[in-house]
Amino acid sequence: MSRRLTASVLLGHYLSAFTALGAPLFLPRILADLGAPAPTWSIGALYVLPTLCTALAAPLWGRLADRHGCRLSLLRAHAGLAAGFLLAGFSPNLAVFTLALIVQGTFGGAMAASNAYLATQLDGEGLSRALNLTQYSARLAMLSGPVLVGLLASAGLGLEMYRYLAWLPVLAFVLVLPLPADAPKPPAAARDATASAELPADLLRLLAVQFLFSFAMVVTFPYFVPYGEALGIANDALIGLLYSLPHLVYLLALPWVQRRAGPLLPAGLALLALGNLLQFLRLPAELLVALRLLAGLGMLLAFVGLHRCLAARRRAGGAGRLFGWFDASGKWAGTAAGLVAGLACQHYGVAMPFLIACLAALAALAVAHPLLIGSPEIAP
Repeated sequence: MSRRLTASVLLGHYLSAFTALGAPLFLPRILADLGAPAPTWSIGALYVLPTLCTALAAPLWGRLADRHGCRLSLLRAHAGLAAGFLLAGFSPNLAVFTLALIVQGTFGGAMAASNAYLATQLDGEGLSRALNLTQYSARLAMLSGPVLVGLLASAGLGLEMYRYLAWLPVLAFVLVLPLPADAPKPPAAARDATASAELPADLLRLLAVQFLFSFAMVVTFPYFVPYGEALGIANDALIGLLYSLPHLVYLLALPWVQRRAGPLLPAGLALLALGNLLQFLRLPAELLVALRLLAGLGMLLAFVGLHRCLAARRRAGGAGRLFGWFDASGKWAGTAAGLVAGLACQHYGVAMPFLIACLAALAALAVAHPLLIGSPEIAP
């Protein structure tokens, strides 16, 4: 049953992630279809708007999930994303489309909801592996979503593509609907007596590592194309492949890495820092493949190690809040990284985000050290 449950949750998460990650790439075309003049900066603002709304709403949804059930919260996340996309698909103007993005971000959040529900059904290494797989489905959606949505766009679909994509989170909702509800909550008095044990004492340190690690990853994303062009790479397809290499490392090497014991988190953060530092130094373009693979390996090791730390601190009674705060930390990091990347590139050039990513990864390594001493990563 646990395998079937995990498969249903992961497939549902992939469908919602595919929906959420595939469409934003084509925002310029969508805004043109709305027929409203929009300044260039508005594309970036609308791009991060759902992420910002998710960051604001995730802790509240986590608290409600602990009170009313994580499965119910997961159903809400899929339904909220479907509602946001349906509203976007029928938007008559920019104001309604912006409202649709707010609905998508505020009432979505399938990553945190999926992880919280899995935490009520799994524990230990089983939960750690499931968390790795939710990231796997996110990386797969990040690679496949823009490609397949691009096919819809090339077929002439603009704003109306949101109407078709809305069916994917609806299907995710249907997959989750027959799954078992969370275990019954203890009586109120017992909950009050154990409330302090529901969330880990070192939660702030865990969230800080998640923030710095997520920031280090995302800050290099927005301006990778001009970075590749600055290295003399003129082929857009090759730049796209180089951009995707770290995610491909995660997809291909996860089964091997998650079977390995040891302190993967510090090793991953160190490799991520090194890979970004070497990319900042603008080594010859011929070496960029190796540097992207190095950064991808660091990302993979850090993710697996961080998920082991998170699984070790899982409390069924507080799973919603734990994963809500964890996801919110990553979303805040992504929002901040997009802003910092723009400022850094404007003032210091397109390579500067890689130095910032290096420093963020080193800061995460320093913050994570006491975390590992206090609670070692789970060994397979």
